[in-house]
Amino acid sequence: MKTLQTPHQEENLPEETSAIRLSHPSDGVAVISLESSPLGVLRHAVKRGLKHTLNELETDESVRCLVITGVGKAFSVGSDIRDFSQEVGWLLENDYVEADLNQAIEDARFPVIAACNGFALGGGAVLALACDFRTASHSARFAFPEVSVGAFASGSGTQRLPRLVGRGRALDLLLTGRTIDATEALLYGLVEYVFEDDEMMEKTLALATQIAGMPAGAITATKRCVNVGLREGMPSGLLQEMALRVKTGRGKDALEGRTAFLEKRPPVFNRD
Repeated sequence: MKTLQTPHQEENLPEETSAIRLSHPSDGVAVISLESSPLGVLRHAVKRGLKHTLNELETDESVRCLVITGVGKAFSVGSDIRDFSQEVGWLLENDYVEADLNQAIEDARFPVIAACNGFALGGGAVLALACDFRTASHSARFAFPEVSVGAFASGSGTQRLPRLVGRGRALDLLLTGRTIDATEALLYGLVEYVFEDDEMMEKTLALATQIAGMPAGAITATKRCVNVGLREGMPSGLLQEMALRVKTGRGKDALEGRTAFLEKRPPVFNRD
């Protein structure tokens, strides 16, 4: 599988994107690899780089699914504690930058998959929670250890985790800071797939390619309706469904899907 890569360092790129590798392994699929050292650490600059790259992908209509992953032994171990400050401005900025990035991932027009190749800890685990669903290698490990250093899983972690795993399990993980393996994460609903280490990216990319092959308008509408319903309640979600049902139902892809079904042939969806 040929991969087109953005160089690690390029003079015309913002400094903060130097830890972000962007590739396009298949039609419609983009991959962001976190290459910040050590272990995918999420410094301010890396978070800004992620947001910058995400904004660029939003305007690229050829991208229909995004995978975020790490390198080596870690997806991301979260923020670097050595960067922390007790200054009020720094604390507020750190929380804003992280929460803003995670909200942008949730609101992206395309699905975002977290491919957790190793340790996903603290802010790295919260980053994975912001994605639409998560795959994990068998050796992946997950934890929210912030309480052990006198902090908590801010940046939206205390809100996202209970919505995935329930209040009791979320508080267990958040209050103890304990580490769980991929099997337990799957049992909890923290991840949706667990793959063998050497197959994780291949199988995740297969899922992404399958999604990218679907009509983009229907995929975007589905994601938006689910998110609105979860955030604002079922009545708002149903209103969003009604509004987007007309838009998608009158589109070229809906016509092609119906025609192909009646003609007993594979549909050819619009890729413009």
